[in-house]
Amino acid sequence: MADKDLHRTLALETAAKIDAIESEMARDFLRPGGASAMFSNSAANSTLQRASQQPLAAPEPVAPVGEKSSDALEVISEDWVGNVNAFELQAEGGGSAIEETAILFANGLIEPAEAGLRAAIQSDQLGESAQRGWLMLFELMQQRNDRAGFDSLTIEYVLRFESSPPAWIDYKDEPDLAVLALAGGALATAPVIVLPENVDGGVVKHLEQLKNHSLSHQSITLDSSNVRSFDSVGAELLLRVINAFKRASHELLLQGADQLVNPLRAAVEAGRRDPSDAVWMLLLEVFRLLNRQHDFEETGIQYCITYEVSPPSWEPAPPNLKTRAAIAPAAVKPEAVDGLCWRGTLRGEGEPHFGRLMAASRVEKKLVVDCTYLKRVEFSTATGMLAMVTKVRQNGASIEFRNINYLIGALFALLGVDAVAQIQLRRV
Repeated sequence: MADKDLHRTLALETAAKIDAIESEMARDFLRPGGASAMFSNSAANSTLQRASQQPLAAPEPVAPVGEKSSDALEVISEDWVGNVNAFELQAEGGGSAIEETAILFANGLIEPAEAGLRAAIQSDQLGESAQRGWLMLFELMQQRNDRAGFDSLTIEYVLRFESSPPAWIDYKDEPDLAVLALAGGALATAPVIVLPENVDGGVVKHLEQLKNHSLSHQSITLDSSNVRSFDSVGAELLLRVINAFKRASHELLLQGADQLVNPLRAAVEAGRRDPSDAVWMLLLEVFRLLNRQHDFEETGIQYCITYEVSPPSWEPAPPNLKTRAAIAPAAVKPEAVDGLCWRGTLRGEGEPHFGRLMAASRVEKKLVVDCTYLKRVEFSTATGMLAMVTKVRQNGASIEFRNINYLIGALFALLGVDAVAQIQLRRV
């Protein structure tokens, strides 16, 4: 009886997990066919809507122009809102100049930020924060793409601090997704999600990654070239993803779909009525995608004999679901499931970056975000980020932000982000 209870409990948990994944996908990344070209809950609507910038009398929230999406990733809107007036600058000393520079820069006022910092350096007001101020000045010049001034400053830096100067970085911004969407364009390279050899409950990680990519990409490739086996849970999850894409206008390219036939056939047997028919149904769906009507109908007869119910009828696959032949495994480069890389400028509500981080925190409990090419975080976005990181921490996950530039690092220290996440500054 104990074994039966255990199996029953595991079955219920599995069903709940499958339902939760499907529910998230339906809400978070799929839009109905015939919808407009703009994504309803992605960076395409929020990232480019930049607030107006005014010289600071006192810090105020910089609100993005346009409507806020109503179906963001399971995060209550209040959790993303910080209070920019919840701190006070130091009245005097180097800390005051450092913090003022960080605030001006975060609000896009690069020239005033640089002028104030240069004045503080020249008047020797920074005290123990002098070297940090110089590193922030290097970053400001890099943000202005002033390579000549940057190189000239390195000589003064070496003479004063007797240490190596920072290296110049060519920032690699993320593509402007909203502009591409408005122009009817598409990204040159669709993201590729590589399925594991054994498709079971562990495939949740890969499907979460697929969902995250669909926030900002119209077309996604799901590579099944490496798949060698299925169980009913993995088949059910993959089948629900395919069915969800049928109702959406995103494009799903199933690479190596023909490679799925043998492992799916090996997992079923005519006359053996398994508790779940998910493997049978996925096999039929794969034949439909491959346009193999004869195999579809033959398998349908075996399914009918096994379960004593009518099989699905043949109909062509929808045009947004496509297949492509498998490629050699050596040529496949899987993307790290938990890999997070932030680039460019974080604006507004920080999407899709914040959503991806929240989704990853439900799968992994130790997250690392590479910020080598992160140029700037707007002030209001940073305050929302504090609330988001705090929520992730409360959920039992830890976050490390690596290679943060010194301007962003000063902002994070000012707002207290470094109290709830590990901040690794860019090495000099």
